[in-house]
Order: sequence, then structure tokens, then C-alpha cells
Amino acid sequence: MGQAITWEEETKLLDGVSQSGSPALLPLVVVSLDTGLRASEIRSLRLRDLTLEWDAGVIISGHLVVPKSKTAAGTGRVVPLTQRACGALTLWLARFPGARPDSYVFPRHKITLAGGRKPHLYGIELGEPMGEWKRAWGRATDLASLTLRWHDLRHTFVTRLCESPRVSEQTIRSLAGHVSQQMLQRYSHVRNQAKLDAIAELERTLGGKEGAQKGPQSPDEAPALPN
Repeated sequence: MGQAITWEEETKLLDGVSQSGSPALLPLVVVSLDTGLRASEIRSLRLRDLTLEWDAGVIISGHLVVPKSKTAAGTGRVVPLTQRACGALTLWLARFPGARPDSYVFPRHKITLAGGRKPHLYGIELGEPMGEWKRAWGRATDLASLTLRWHDLRHTFVTRLCESPRVSEQTIRSLAGHVSQQMLQRYSHVRNQAKLDAIAELERTLGGKEGAQKGPQSPDEAPALPN
């Protein structure tokens, strides 16, 4: 079923990604973490699938529509972009000034080290999707000393949604596409813990209010319940 990464592990992962030598890996990881898209769904994205609001050359908001998914529930779903995803896509899309609406967001390309230092893209084919990035991903996770599958990023997205009691299962399915009941049940402990944490916070708040009405201090003081 996969695993969800912690915030601390995410920091380590992003550090490893920055050292991986793949310019595409950072936007790929950020988009996956913040949208829950599968690798195949990210690969199929074209610019026409993105609705972006730009300001002074920077994406400030937007959403994407998944053009193709392995399930009917996943195809056509709309996922808003986080500010982090907007920033990552701003830098990535700036590499392709000649891109058109039918161009792939992550087009096929090759990488060389310009001057032996910075990675440089060449052989860009805007009309073809990017191939696999297993090697770059493996290098990043090794550098981060983490044992992760790419699909764990999607599990992380779903888990983080489940951590909020205010997010309904219907909303999770709407954002993530097909999420089986088995998967949601697996994460039910996450949601239950979030609820327990919320009640604990409420108790701390009530306990800190001076002069608040106190409940009965013993069973004898409790009001009688109706029969």
C-alpha cells in the first residue's frame, strides 16, 4: 500500500533532490507531493491542462486538470496548485519559452553538465512526454538516506488530507481520484488521531480560561439524567 513520509523526511528528500543532478526532479516531486498525481498522470500533463494566473513572470495561483488516469474517477479531476507548486512550476516552465498549449509540461529532454558544474537541458522535444526518472529518484533517495517508492508521495498527499478532520472523504476522492475504501480505512487511524488531537487542544483551551464554569467535581455533584 505504500507509506507516508514525515515532514522531517520531506526536508531530507528535498535536499537529496537538489543534489540529484536532475533539473526536472524538484518540480516533479513538489507537484506529486502537493497534488497526489501518479507518475503517469504527471507525465501526461500538457500546458493546456494547466490554468495559471501569472503576475510579473511568476505563477501566483492556478489549478490543473488530469487529462488521463488509470481510472475513470481520476480522469478530468481538478486539483488546485499550492504556492509551493506554483513556485516550482514557474522556474521549470521558464526553461521552455517556445512551448505551446499542446506542449508537455515535462517534455522529453537530455541532460549535460555545462562546464562540468550545472546541469543543462538539451535535445528538448516539447511534443513528447518525459521518460522515466528512476535513476534520478534513486540517487536523490540515496543521498537523503531514505527508502522510498515514488508512489509514496501520493500516499503522503492522501495522508495529509486525512490528518484534517475538516476534509471529507468525498473531497479526498475528488482531489486524489480513485481512492479505495480499503486505502481510506488504512488511514482511518490518522483521521482518528487528528480528532483526538483536536479534542485535546479544545480541552487545553477550556482549561486555560480562568473563571470558566466548572463541571461537577464528583459523581455526587452531577445532575440527574432523565429516565
